[in-house]
Amino acid sequence: MATLATNVHVMDADGSAHVFGPADEVPEWAQVLITNPKAWQEAPAPRESTPVAPSAKKAAPAKRAAPRRKAGTDAVSDG
Repeated sequence: MATLATNVHVMDADGSAHVFGPADEVPEWAQVLITNPKAWQEAPAPRESTPVAPSAKKAAPAKRAAPRRKAGTDAVSDG
């Protein structure tokens, strides 16, 4: 059983803060997020399932350069 050595603050998937201490039973979702080895008195056993990945951010739309003008179309004539 995993045991914490100190109090830790963890944000869940909804953005709510949770505090766990040495006397608390730490849920599995929070164990994955506590990555500092110094926080654990007895670290959790490794799991075989995939780790929790941060949500993917949407990529910003690509910026496009303004189209180039053909030479001579906007030139002023000496006339």
